[in-house]
Amino acid sequence: MEKGQLIHLLQQYMDNSISADNLILLKNILEQKTDEDLLWIWDILMESSPDTKGYVPDAEHLFQRIILDERLQSNFSKGTKKIKIIRRLVTLVAAACILVFLKFTIDFINRPDPTEAKLSAADTISTIKPGGNKARIVLADGTQLDLEALKNDTIIQLEGYSVHKTADGSITYLVTGEQRVKGSLYNTIITPRGGEYNLTLSDGTKVAMNASSTLRYPINFREDIRRVELKGEAYFDVSKQYRDDKRIPFIVETDQQTLEVLGTSFNVNSYGKTIETTLVEGSVKISFDNGQSHVLVPNQQAVYRRESKSTAITTVDPFYVTAWKNGSFAFEDASINEVMESVARWYDVDVVLKDDLKDKQFSGMISRFEDIDKLLKTVELTGAVRFEVNGRRILVMK
Repeated sequence: MEKGQLIHLLQQYMDNSISADNLILLKNILEQKTDEDLLWIWDILMESSPDTKGYVPDAEHLFQRIILDERLQSNFSKGTKKIKIIRRLVTLVAAACILVFLKFTIDFINRPDPTEAKLSAADTISTIKPGGNKARIVLADGTQLDLEALKNDTIIQLEGYSVHKTADGSITYLVTGEQRVKGSLYNTIITPRGGEYNLTLSDGTKVAMNASSTLRYPINFREDIRRVELKGEAYFDVSKQYRDDKRIPFIVETDQQTLEVLGTSFNVNSYGKTIETTLVEGSVKISFDNGQSHVLVPNQQAVYRRESKSTAITTVDPFYVTAWKNGSFAFEDASINEVMESVARWYDVDVVLKDDLKDKQFSGMISRFEDIDKLLKTVELTGAVRFEVNGRRILVMK
């Protein structure tokens, strides 16, 4: 997740714990960002970093220090173009920082007494780390590629196609003429608990994979239809493809749902007892095993309940549904069970709900790269629940 990763790298730079490789990566990412991106990222950094609360940091000097860091001078120019862009941001950032400062001041005044929100946690909580770019690809012959171990900007040449791990750590495919003739071979990408990954399929479709998910896809798509199979959660930005002036449909299959699009952006979550499909833009047609079918418009969400085989369609804010791919947890009136299921997958922990918490809900936003103790304390401040941590097991209680 590039924005989440950038926030994490900025925090490492601010506390002087960043490695040489990560410093180079940070510099490269910053130089590709627009003004709007930097302002958005800075706002999230202000909210997610405990070191920034209570005062207004100097955003211009921070970004300049990174661009001009002496450790980079042997490999990079001084990046004057980006510095000019950063300087143009000063007025906007200053205004944004004032608003953030006021927000934090109000929050500080109104915050609950810390003695009323104590977190009971074992010393081993420090071993629980947030997830990251972790996945493996199972090739057509059964060979497995560990993407975490594979160096960035590496190309693996296979028979008729190549897999490229790009400089930013994502995966892309290039199909040669030989494979185009041979037809369908399939690869499967698998993200573990505590993992996520971005890949671009051979047709140009971009897929962001959430933790504990699997996507099976052809190396080369057919000329009349494009079909993939999903378990878990993924965000799709489908590339428009044409044949004889007609769009080639893109199909996403889960165990009980078939989704058809022509070119659009949407999120599919099929983890538990439901299949949730949220449309960001374009249009999609979803069909189910029970014979029902629906067409969604932007900002609509279809929730299919596996047990009752019923479907409910509502209007939602896609921001909360897709925040995970931008490096954040974001919830609006979500059940504690839903919140903790997301936490369990991302931090690779076991969560046990000790009491009946069906009526407990949570709204809020926090970085997915935050230490788990801070995340749990943030949820505890609502007064709805409390936590007890024992190793990699989290008890949730009233």
